Amino acid sequence: MLDRSAVQLVGDHVKHISVGNVAVAELSAVGFQRDDVDINILSPAKVPVAYRLSEENGLFKIEFTPTDVGSFIMDVYVTGQKIPDSPIFFKAYDSGLIQVSDVGSGIVGQPCQFRVDASQAGEGQLEISINDGEVPNHVQVLGGGKCLVHFTPETPKPHTIDIRFNGEAVPDCPFVCRVSDTSQVTVQLQHLELMPVGEAALFHIQVDTTDNAELAVSVQGPRTDLPVKVSGNVKNGFTAEFLPEEVGPYTVCVEYNGIPVGGTPFVGKAFDSSNVLVSHVPWGTIGKSLQFTVDASKAGEGNLEITISARGRNIPTQVHPQGSARFAVSFVPLEAIDHVINITFNKEPVPGAPFTAKIHTDPNHIVVSGQCLAATAVGKPSFFTLSNVSGSLEDIVIEIDSPLGEEVSATVQDLGSGSFKAEFSPKIAGEHQIYISFRDEQVPGSPFACKVYDVSAIKVRECIKGIVGKPVTFLVETSHAGPGNLEVTVNNGQVPTSAQAQGNHTYAISFNPKEAKPHIVELKFNGESVPGSPFKCLVVDAAKVNLSGEGLEKVPVSKQTSFMISGQGDMGDPEVKILSPLKDVVTSSIRCIGEGQYEVDYSPDTVGDHQVEVKMAGLHVQGSPFIVKAYDASMVLVTDIQSGSVGKPVYFSIDASQAGAGNLEIIVSVNGRNVPNYVQSEGNAKFKVNFKPQENSPHYLSVKFNNEPVPNSPFECRIIDSQQLVVSGPGVKMCPVSLPAKVNITSTAGNCKDCLIKVHSPGGDVLHITTLLNEKNNANYEYIPAEVGAHHVHVVLDGLPVLGSPFTCNVYDVGRVIVTGLEGSHAIGTPVTFTVDASQAGEGTLELVVTTGKSSVRAEVAARSRGLYEVTFVPQEAIPHFVNITFNDEGIPNNPFQCMIIAKKVSAVQKSPKKSETSTTVARGDGLQQAVFNSKTIFDIDTGGLDTAPVVRISDPYSFSVSSYLTETRPGLYRAEFTPTKLGTHSISINIGDRPIQGSPFKSEVFDPASVKVTDVGAAVIGSECSLTVDVSNAGHGALSVAVRTSGQEVKHSIRDLSRGLYQVLYYPELATTHKVEIKYNGLSVPDSPVVLNAKNPVTGKEPTAIGLGLYQARVEKQTSFIIETLGQTAQAFDIFVTGPSNVIPPNEAIPVRCYQQKDKNLLVEFKPLSSGAHKIEVLHNREHVSGSPFVCQVFDPNRVLIIGAEDRNATVGEPVQFQLDRKDAGFAELNVVAVSPLGQDLPIDVKGVPGGEGDLIEFTPGVVGRYKLELTYGGETVPGSPLIYIVQEDRSPTVFGKGLTLGQVRDVCLFKIDGRGMQGEPRVEITGKCRTVLQEDKDEPGLFIVKYIPEEVGHTGIHIFWNEVEIPGSPFQARICDASAVLPLSGWANLLDKEGRMDMVVGEEKLITWDVSKAGPGSMDIEIQGPKYDHRLDNAGPGRIKFVFIPRKEGTFNLNTKWNGVPVRTMHVTVRGGKLTGRVVLTGKGLVTAICGEESVFVIDGSEGGEGEPDVKLSGIDSAIHVSCKRVAHNVWEAAYTPVRSGTYLLNVTWAGRLVKECPLKVVVEPPSNASRVVCSGDGLRAGTLGKEIKCSIDTRSAGHDELTIKCEGPHGKKALSELNDHRDGRFTLYIRPQEVGRHNLNIQYGGNHVPGSPFQLRVSSAPDPGKVRVYGPGVEHGVLARYQSRFICDTRGAGAGQLTVRIRGPKGAFRVEMQRESQKDRTILCKYEPTEPGDYRIEVRWSGEHVPGSPFVVMIFDTEEELNRFLQGGYSPAGVQGPPGDFYGSIGHHYSPYGPVGFPAGTLSWRGSQANIH
Repeated sequence: MLDRSAVQLVGDHVKHISVGNVAVAELSAVGFQRDDVDINILSPAKVPVAYRLSEENGLFKIEFTPTDVGSFIMDVYVTGQKIPDSPIFFKAYDSGLIQVSDVGSGIVGQPCQFRVDASQAGEGQLEISINDGEVPNHVQVLGGGKCLVHFTPETPKPHTIDIRFNGEAVPDCPFVCRVSDTSQVTVQLQHLELMPVGEAALFHIQVDTTDNAELAVSVQGPRTDLPVKVSGNVKNGFTAEFLPEEVGPYTVCVEYNGIPVGGTPFVGKAFDSSNVLVSHVPWGTIGKSLQFTVDASKAGEGNLEITISARGRNIPTQVHPQGSARFAVSFVPLEAIDHVINITFNKEPVPGAPFTAKIHTDPNHIVVSGQCLAATAVGKPSFFTLSNVSGSLEDIVIEIDSPLGEEVSATVQDLGSGSFKAEFSPKIAGEHQIYISFRDEQVPGSPFACKVYDVSAIKVRECIKGIVGKPVTFLVETSHAGPGNLEVTVNNGQVPTSAQAQGNHTYAISFNPKEAKPHIVELKFNGESVPGSPFKCLVVDAAKVNLSGEGLEKVPVSKQTSFMISGQGDMGDPEVKILSPLKDVVTSSIRCIGEGQYEVDYSPDTVGDHQVEVKMAGLHVQGSPFIVKAYDASMVLVTDIQSGSVGKPVYFSIDASQAGAGNLEIIVSVNGRNVPNYVQSEGNAKFKVNFKPQENSPHYLSVKFNNEPVPNSPFECRIIDSQQLVVSGPGVKMCPVSLPAKVNITSTAGNCKDCLIKVHSPGGDVLHITTLLNEKNNANYEYIPAEVGAHHVHVVLDGLPVLGSPFTCNVYDVGRVIVTGLEGSHAIGTPVTFTVDASQAGEGTLELVVTTGKSSVRAEVAARSRGLYEVTFVPQEAIPHFVNITFNDEGIPNNPFQCMIIAKKVSAVQKSPKKSETSTTVARGDGLQQAVFNSKTIFDIDTGGLDTAPVVRISDPYSFSVSSYLTETRPGLYRAEFTPTKLGTHSISINIGDRPIQGSPFKSEVFDPASVKVTDVGAAVIGSECSLTVDVSNAGHGALSVAVRTSGQEVKHSIRDLSRGLYQVLYYPELATTHKVEIKYNGLSVPDSPVVLNAKNPVTGKEPTAIGLGLYQARVEKQTSFIIETLGQTAQAFDIFVTGPSNVIPPNEAIPVRCYQQKDKNLLVEFKPLSSGAHKIEVLHNREHVSGSPFVCQVFDPNRVLIIGAEDRNATVGEPVQFQLDRKDAGFAELNVVAVSPLGQDLPIDVKGVPGGEGDLIEFTPGVVGRYKLELTYGGETVPGSPLIYIVQEDRSPTVFGKGLTLGQVRDVCLFKIDGRGMQGEPRVEITGKCRTVLQEDKDEPGLFIVKYIPEEVGHTGIHIFWNEVEIPGSPFQARICDASAVLPLSGWANLLDKEGRMDMVVGEEKLITWDVSKAGPGSMDIEIQGPKYDHRLDNAGPGRIKFVFIPRKEGTFNLNTKWNGVPVRTMHVTVRGGKLTGRVVLTGKGLVTAICGEESVFVIDGSEGGEGEPDVKLSGIDSAIHVSCKRVAHNVWEAAYTPVRSGTYLLNVTWAGRLVKECPLKVVVEPPSNASRVVCSGDGLRAGTLGKEIKCSIDTRSAGHDELTIKCEGPHGKKALSELNDHRDGRFTLYIRPQEVGRHNLNIQYGGNHVPGSPFQLRVSSAPDPGKVRVYGPGVEHGVLARYQSRFICDTRGAGAGQLTVRIRGPKGAFRVEMQRESQKDRTILCKYEPTEPGDYRIEVRWSGEHVPGSPFVVMIFDTEEELNRFLQGGYSPAGVQGPPGDFYGSIGHHYSPYGPVGFPAGTLSWRGSQANIH
């Protein structure tokens, strides 16, 4: 026979093949025919694929053509058996399905990117080459087969992009990216920030190259593109000119070879000063404010300057913004002369400027004039004049008060012609009051307020140094200078300034220098120079200070490094300060090597970040302080390098946690060729590296850190080819005990001598090995096993196990196979049963043959337990039978065994077959199969009616007799009891007379679960393999079962046989909760079960974690909790979110959470779930998920568990009992079912799924008669309906049924039946009490008996039923005997009914009947009422009495059927009329309850049944009464009306014919009149909403009185919106509106017919938000360098509908802040920026109405230096180090790289920040 193991696959097991091409597999199967080979090929859709099979010289070729992308699986069968190399995988791919997009133009030095989508192309290798590999590229995997490719061009030439998939070019390949060098083009556009309309705008473009390139200039105006005139040449540059013709923004774009040059696009703004409108300037009056307006709303952006002067001096002016670029200007004239008003816009005069303000003079009044009336300086002589004075000097009085209330002296001089001159000199600053009176009357304008200032009191804190491009700020303090105007100019006004109040009259003056030159700062106060003005500020250009050198990058410790400083000569010497990670100052030296050139040397001695501060002229240079990372390559440890085998992964570890930040480079090589390696991060800068050697040669591991070899690098790794070694022989397979076992080793590599061999016995001993032969290519060894069991043979070559090691050799002992039960003689036709026990003989094959010497005899073998077999055969001839037994092809001792067979003996007396056959005798019970050591064991014997008692003999495994006890529980049924005291197989023989019953002897396996020990319980750690050991060696034969559960979930586990009765339980915790390991032996719990273990989270104590059962399991409507271990962190750093399940209403509901701070600083979190199902719990620390988050909490509800099919609680011994559980709506929890037998023992329960449906099927088989109790718990709580009680009977008991078993009527026949059909015997019935009984068999149904009895007295009667003189289960039965005729009304029937048995009543009349049931016997009363409408009650009225109340509510006929215990008593017929006078007066109407002030309320008084009379009505309150008028509307029917004037509560009293009407007085509530103006409407739903979403608002009418609320909402095209008003029953309402169209809706809300405030509301309905229409662009979503990074980006929401824009940015904690701004509320373009201050990874999430916009989230990498950025873009650097384990990636990245390039190490923490804006 040919060996199938010689069949081999030629080539690889996994092949890649292009779709449409022929796939080929070759098979070497020499000697086999074509018909011997079968092939099965399945496509990715699991559909069989056609193939072609050919053969040539034993080489089979299988061919097929794949048509779909995916994995094709080929199974190869030879002679019906699958070959070892099967299955073979073919990975079909289609490179034509790869899509390449976004290949655009590029700029030298700036990253370019494009996208590659290989999601539909199948598996394979994607290769990307740019310019034949000259340009490095970096591939960022986006997931799903998609990636983003980056590269940075260095030269301005077309870049060719070649993309291949599995060596095939993708469609349209190669791609061309045009690259230009825009750095050679400069453009000056700053002067166009503001430009006048109608004047040509010019700017200059300088091109520093002679290349043939395209220069394009375009200008886009506010509404259209503008023509641009470009002139000039390359040598002198180009001049571009365009003409702005309207106000607004102009976008200037300059493109070089299609790429925008630096600084463009640039936005300049055009203005038109001619559009500034100045209102008419009215005439003014001295001392009174004069006002006019200036409107610059149509002039564009710019600076508006307004100055007013008189006699050449500026007049204090006030400007009041009115909004929308409109201003109100006012001033107070103090002289009767023309005032000149000059207004300019962006330094250009506005139309009509300058303007003149005419000031009135009154010839009849004194005119006071002079600038000093308004302002003057301290200590300066000040003058003003009085003219038009018709009096003398004595008529003039001048008083001047200082701010302190002191008088300031003034002198007056007569100038003649009615003019006088006053002079004064103020001493302090502040407002002075000047009082001027003439002949005791104040002149017009008096008192005058003179603002006195002191320019010498102004203090200026000069700023003598500044940096180009950065604001220069200095402080000016004017607290003691008094009122006035402060003017600041820089370089004669050429540099704009700004002022910001700092409080306490201190101002921060700022200007932004653009040039590196001295800036002259002048300050004037009220036109006078302040002290120290002007002063000089030296401005330098920090950008012109260049720092370079290795000393600013990564530097090694303990080695000197340096960097260069290059700056301007007039900046002075630099200042350098270097701080270590511990903030210690590192010594540095500075050497001047030329003008403005310096070299700095230093030597770091500590690993970590060093801070390098560089200052020039006392100011930080650009980028200072610099962060320099010091590293130590000698601290990198490479460990765990061991020898490896060809084709198997070799692992080693690298620990760089103490080496600092840097790049780790790992190269594995063999014979000068690199071998791919894979790096996996283990956190904290520790890595596990593996590679798979393919050659049998030493491999060298080169490890470098920041390009420096680590200690002892390169490392040598020896590789062996274990497949060159073949280990064989019985010593590695199977061998007998105590005999030599040989092991053979052969090698084609000649290294047998290098092998080490070691053999371990099952007990752990190392066996002695004898070397028989030890040559290069062959070695033979021998050992002698001394015990039975699995021996482990270890073969090691160069420290590594060879292929297959350790080998397992099963050692057996045929001498331990024991045969029992063949002794003595056996009769023909009687089954012969014997036992073969090979449980102690070891592993092997047991073969058994029964023969007679003539032929073989059929034998049946049943496995009783592991290694224990029961063999039965039936002899048919009275000749010796021989049993031949072999174990592992070796005959066992005493083999073959002889069994003597004799003929049957014939008894002398022939008995009736019905009473003598033992075949009818049945033994049943668990004790016949197994028993528990030292525990009472029982089984039952049913002799089937035989007269002879059974004989029971029990023997233990050592053939000693075991005492047993036999009890006859009823005729023919016996119960046997015994208590085993030995472990092992017990033999139970049961005979009737001298003949064994069927199945005897029985074999019962005795075991002891109490002897099972649990040891070596290891700690439970999530994510790790955990174990414990179970020792059953002293427990006897049995089956070990283990279940591991936590939080209602099964935990993955396995059981490993360690031999000698030891088992190792392995389980794998995934949740940090309490785990229960339940251990059972033969279905019974062992003493230590369940083992309770608390699984630990490995990160506990290292970082904040969440623990507690509440994270994983909770009960509906029950408070649950868990703990957050904060490790001292504040509560504000944590966020907890609990979300309900998605398959309930409402879905994904947010569950309220409460959080409490504990004394230990940990947080207690509580929540109460409201529905069953999986709840998501998110625990965030600093907005990052803690370990394990999000958690899934399974919420269960035991009340939703339904028990189905358990209505019948009667069962039969030996027959399965089944019912189902439906828990689909109960959530997920642990189901526990416990069944307790009548003996108090737990029974094994089988819980399995319902076939073909949902739910659980519960099943158990009762073994004895009695009461079984099943307790069901779900999640530890009892389910509804539990416990279930089952009454188990013998299957031979009759069935009893009928009403007479429970109920009976005296002097009436009661009946029940006994069903004994098919059974032998007859019943007997005994009934207690006085009665007559008849028992007879049904003539038509033999075995069916009818019992009739007539009781003579009431009470409880006992019914005893016997079958064959044995009382059946459930007997005695209790029957309630009653007498319905003894139920009588207490007043007698004559007083209750008329002669015809009827009763007359009127509507509303109450009838009370008391029944006497004292002599009716046990029972209950039931009254059935038939009639139109009624009320009734049935109550207990004392011993032997029952009260019945009946009230008819409508005319008609009623039948009252009275029953006692279901037996009719009497039917009463009741006729109800409504016409008879009852004396009742009926009040009806709304006015009986409520009324409204000022409105008439009415009610009706109906006395038609109250007799003759008239009503008297009074309605009174606490302090007032209301007049009620009554009007007759019919005979004895009146209408009452009243009109209240005051609100409040009143009492209504109505009398009829002098008697108070029943139910009076009534309470009437008078409400104030409704007032629609007091209705309050609130909510966003009154203003705006979204189509398709419900709009909600609130309406509060509590202060508006009671009235009707009406709602109407219509859209712009008349479509009515759906409205729903939810009444809260307290005067408040919630209005829900669902619009049907987009546009402005009119929402009318009226109360009492009047509009409420704001109604009709204008409700703007927008279309639903569309995140796909939002565009995000700008430099802020691209990679860059920190020093020159522009973080702004634009979110364009035009066309996206109404929604909310949310921007959330994640990055280094505290390193950024998010800002959002837009020009107006209507602007749908939002400018965002986040101003990063640290390098790192930034993740930008942009959501529109909660959903990501296209491209979001954006991943932005910001670096310290340009070099780091370039290395990142080439795939070699990450600012935050390794972010996770390596993933799949494409491109030219070596396999030893992580997804972010070489390994780096993170520093700092991350935080989220965000902002949001609402857009409509």
